[in-house]
Amino acid sequence: MGVYSAAVIDQFGGLDPMFDSPPWYTATLEDNKTVVVETEMPWLEGGWQPSTDADYLKNATFSDSNEQVQAERRGLADPFAALKIGEIGTDLCVPREKIDSVFRNKDLQLVRVRVNENRDLWRVDDNTFVRNVVDEDPGDDAAFLMEMLADIPADAAEDGLMVSALLQAAIPPAFVRLDDQNDENIVSKVMALDTDLNKVNLLVSLGRIAQEKNFSIEDQQGMRRIIDTLDQYDGTDDLDQYLQARLY
Repeated sequence: MGVYSAAVIDQFGGLDPMFDSPPWYTATLEDNKTVVVETEMPWLEGGWQPSTDADYLKNATFSDSNEQVQAERRGLADPFAALKIGEIGTDLCVPREKIDSVFRNKDLQLVRVRVNENRDLWRVDDNTFVRNVVDEDPGDDAAFLMEMLADIPADAAEDGLMVSALLQAAIPPAFVRLDDQNDENIVSKVMALDTDLNKVNLLVSLGRIAQEKNFSIEDQQGMRRIIDTLDQYDGTDDLDQYLQARLY
């Protein structure tokens, strides 16, 4: 997924010379920026389809108009939307160029962040911009994802921009919130596990358990203790088998 200004597109002589094959989806926004989705499954597990008639679009087309099928929404939510200005937490991110059909463990980065006065996430350690908090659902999955980098500060470093892998509604704010920047939480503890199983999927599974139990502080502490006991299995097939049997 990419968002290009008219000046960049003109510099390349149009969209066609920029890509090896026609992009799956292109759309022009109200500010004349162009959204390009190169392949049909660019995010998470695939299956969603961006809008062609949203208010913020001037026009939008697919490379094959016969394949335009309305997709169900994925139930996206930003757990940091529940955090107040000044609160800190752990986001699980990938650089923009690592967006793929699934979030792979090797691409995930644990980022300790603070919510600033503009509702943006900035790194705690060096005070650099990471992404925007998506406080309100725009009503469309593609728009929701683009909102993470919709308002980038002028002094933000290009190589510091990231997108979150924690945008499924099953992941509660309690999983990301920190009382102190050096504390641990559910996200950081899952990220530290030495397992080949997909850690985003693990967090989603834990989140669904939390929803079923009317998650409390005591429940969160108990879940953290259980994860701590898994250290003894790190790097072994037993850990993967344990997680698959109970969480997958």
